[in-house]
Amino acid sequence: MDKLDVADDYQQVKDQVAILNARGEQVTEDQVIKRTLKRSLEQILDYRMDGTFYTVAWDDQGNLALTDVYGKPAGVIKPINESLIEDFKRDDQGVWDHFNLAIMKSIAR
Repeated sequence: MDKLDVADDYQQVKDQVAILNARGEQVTEDQVIKRTLKRSLEQILDYRMDGTFYTVAWDDQGNLALTDVYGKPAGVIKPINESLIEDFKRDDQGVWDHFNLAIMKSIAR
């Protein structure tokens, strides 16, 4: 599933799912959205912090957890509504705004 660039919006996710499934990979929209959310948050963090200082991982509650270079928890990005995946489906651009605001509150510099 790592053969395509990170999607910018929900339509690109749908396109990627169609392409990957046509190539024989069995992926769902939710899988591609999860990958997109994680990688996009990593890109936003790298840009805001002028480098890679944080690791992003999905936690057991469906949040994106941030860990600093020392392995210490640095923040958690929680959904606006019931899940980050559903938030993306409802308002893909609003999720990027949500990520930026959450980063500014927890680790901005």
